[in-house]
Order: sequence, then C-alpha cells, then structure tokens
Amino acid sequence: MGGEKFTYMSRVDAKLSKLDRFLVCPSYLSSFPLSAVTAHLRELSDHSPITLTSVVSDFGPVPFKLFNSWFLKDGFDQIVEEAWNKFGGYGSPDAYLAAKFRFLKESINKWRRDESLNEKKDYNDTSSRVYELEKLAAVRPLSSAETDVWNKGINKIMDWERLKALDLKQKARIKWIVNGDENSMFFHGYINSKNRRNLLHGLKINGRWSTEVNEIKEEVFKY
Repeated sequence: MGGEKFTYMSRVDAKLSKLDRFLVCPSYLSSFPLSAVTAHLRELSDHSPITLTSVVSDFGPVPFKLFNSWFLKDGFDQIVEEAWNKFGGYGSPDAYLAAKFRFLKESINKWRRDESLNEKKDYNDTSSRVYELEKLAAVRPLSSAETDVWNKGINKIMDWERLKALDLKQKARIKWIVNGDENSMFFHGYINSKNRRNLLHGLKINGRWSTEVNEIKEEVFKY
C-alpha cells in the first residue's frame, strides 16, 4: 500500500490502524498482477479514501537479462559469434569493451525479437495441425504419415513448453532439488508475487504521495 501508512484513526484514543481493504478474487490478481492500493489523506474523515489501480507506470525498458534457454536455441551461438567479430570501435580498453558488450546485447535483443515472432507463428501452426489431426482421429484411423506428423508436432510443443518452464524457473529464481519438476502455474504465481513486492508504484515526495514517473525519477536521481 502506498500513500498513508494507516487507513483509520480513532477519534476516541487517536489510535491508528490499517482497517480498510479491497476484496478481490484470485482471477483478478492473475489478470492484473501488479495492481496497487493507495491510501489518501483523511482530512476531516476518520477513514482514508483508498484507491485500487491496475495501471502500471512505465519507467522505461527493463534491464537486459540473458536466459539460459537461449543457449539451447538454434542460431544463438552464431549470432553471438557474428556480433562479437563484427564490432568495430575505438577508445580506451575499458570503454571499448563496454561498447562491445552493448553492441552484443543489442544484437541478441534483435535476434530474440525476430525469433519470438517466428516461434509464436510456428507454435500456433503446429498446435492447429495437431488439433486437426486429433479431431480427424476421432472419426477414422490416422495414416502412418499423419501419425508421424502428429507425434512430431507433440514433441515440438513439449520442447517449447520445456524451454518456457526454464525461463519461468530463472525468473522465479527458485532452485528445484529434483530436475524436471515443472509447475508453470506455481512459477507464474511466484513471479507475480515477487513483481508486486519489487515494483515501485509511487514515492512520497515532500510529504505528498506521487505516482508521476518523471517526478519520481528526478527525486531518485538526487541520491
């Protein structure tokens, strides 16, 4: 909760408490995992007005993060080698190395954006084909060629899901004792909970709660 620390002040003994709440269902938290509550000034009331917002402030692009699953994808080694050898720069050794890493990061980001689009299209096409074959199998036996296509499609989907689970594990920063223990729903819930705790919804500036991105950045950069 941002803004005021408490939502109620008793007029009898001047005791403060967090009395007011929003009641939401798990489906809401799944749809809006980064929602935030703000408690405003009470003024003449003994209760603070509270607001619930699901709009997340845009503080700019997130920091670059390399996922372990990328090492298992075709073309990753090649894009790294090409970018590393292609870079041409100048300056002191430390500045040159920093610029080279930035160039490598930009090359990987571009490769990943293009690959994500291709993977999504390939995944949708494969899923549709598998679903069509399964519907066909309900009315007649599949031929050996159709069965082979179905098996290959299932294996591709399983590979994609395995790589997706690897990314979720890395985002959640959880080390499983047993390899292959994958629970995507649990990972999603854990990541959303962690993001809610770490996200900066607002900042108190000169005694006033602010959610303006530029104002928050200016205040943070002072320190």
